[in-house]
Amino acid sequence: MLNFSRTRSQTRTARSLPLGGMDYADPKRKGNVGKIVVAAALIAFCLLMVKHSPTFNAPSHFSRRDPGIIHVLVTGGAGYIGSHASLRLLKDSYRVTIVDNLSRGNLAAVRILQRLFPEPGRLQFIYADLGDAKAVNKIFSENAFDAVMHFAAVAYVGESTLEPLSFIRARKSGVMFLMVPWPQQVLPQYYI
Repeated sequence: MLNFSRTRSQTRTARSLPLGGMDYADPKRKGNVGKIVVAAALIAFCLLMVKHSPTFNAPSHFSRRDPGIIHVLVTGGAGYIGSHASLRLLKDSYRVTIVDNLSRGNLAAVRILQRLFPEPGRLQFIYADLGDAKAVNKIFSENAFDAVMHFAAVAYVGESTLEPLSFIRARKSGVMFLMVPWPQQVLPQYYI
């Protein structure tokens, strides 16, 4: 019968393994607990410093009302008409928030606007569906709008005849957005 087991005549000592001029510790050695504790303490310290940073919880430009600046919400702002309306508003020094689910809109149009107006507090894009009440509530709670321009719609005639239920559902969610009972502190002055 063949004996495949080997016995060592000498015990193995805890030693470094030289590999390419660098020493690596023996992986069977149990000396990493201290390193893990130090790493966890450094991570906790860094998180604490970031949390207490003055810019960590600073309100955004879009969440406060600034005198002389009108903040306009443009729904469907990634579409053809919405993106041109946003461009005109930005040229006239308005603060613009574009909300679009990109089902018909073009993200490239938003990117072009962001390149043309890179200043902080001028333009923000929010990817959201107006049919999602939770998302709409979050948008209104985090922003201080002065006006709304509503361009979000499904406007293809062929699609409305082929899939009338999805077309009606999209229209209904847009109407529900219009009927949202806005809290007094976020009620826009103008609605277009």
